[in-house]
Amino acid sequence: MGKRRPLVAVFSLTHYCNFYCPMCPFGDSNKDGQLKLVKEKDLTTKQWKSIFDKVSKYCVWSIIEGGEPTSRPDFMELVRYLNELNMPTSLITNCSLLHKVDLENLKKYIQFITCSIDSVHEEPYCKVRGVPSKTYYRVMENIELLNQNNISHYFNSVITKYNTEEFIDQSYFDRAKELGSNAVSLTFVEDRADVSYSLLPDRKTMAKVCESILDYGRRKSSPQIMIPPQYFEQILENGRTEFDECGVWKSTFVNADGTVLVPCWKFNNSENKYDLLEKSIEEIWSAPQWDIARTCHDCQVLGCIWYSSQPITTFAKNYMNGLSRIINQHKPELIP
Repeated sequence: MGKRRPLVAVFSLTHYCNFYCPMCPFGDSNKDGQLKLVKEKDLTTKQWKSIFDKVSKYCVWSIIEGGEPTSRPDFMELVRYLNELNMPTSLITNCSLLHKVDLENLKKYIQFITCSIDSVHEEPYCKVRGVPSKTYYRVMENIELLNQNNISHYFNSVITKYNTEEFIDQSYFDRAKELGSNAVSLTFVEDRADVSYSLLPDRKTMAKVCESILDYGRRKSSPQIMIPPQYFEQILENGRTEFDECGVWKSTFVNADGTVLVPCWKFNNSENKYDLLEKSIEEIWSAPQWDIARTCHDCQVLGCIWYSSQPITTFAKNYMNGLSRIINQHKPELIP
């Protein structure tokens, strides 16, 4: 069509999260303030359904996240509605509230769950997430509930200076496999512009992490590493990732208040903010601010930006590598 339009929808259902992750804007320690914001700004069930109706005409996949999406009382109603729109949906969650969710019904409405597990070990997990030990054990129990209900899930980790050792010694992968995760997605933290501290490991440590992940990916096929090796190879070589043009326009990220920031969260001001309840996809995606993405290379290691900005050949190569591994794993079954 010669027009830029979103392919993937990301719905941030709520401003509230019960965790305190320092790399995330929802990790704010002022939870009372967050709950107040929820009451004032979070979209109603009806409003979210209206946005789902708009977006489903364009996007081929939807991702539910937060804040912590399972904290919404109408969480199941919203995922069920997306299912009724024939919108394939995945869920990103910290897994701490899954014991309160009807998992038997949930698996009817979603394709899989992305478990945000930055560390598989108690001490670094609690440090990164800002939670007590009892929360770590609750999360581990809830992941076991996913296994018991045969719900497909994989682990996603943001690599910070607090959790590098388990990627260097590769214990993260072994534990993830024990917990039923058939894949892992790993990217380095992108330091936030609104804070004065850095969570990114030093260059030498990042190199060790990249080398170890690449080594594991060459030697083992389970759990599968979902990020293509080029991501880690570029960081090894250049200290950052490379891409010609930011592909952030390929996704529509809808905030909990129904707004879309154009082109992304780095440009959070009134001029770049559009209300999806009032505007159409065509109006928002024809906005002149998208041209910023043509020249912006501020994000150095942010995995989602790098991934969406890659040429189709990168995806094709990664897909073929994964397919060949599956065939090699099942050769005896495939030979007549």
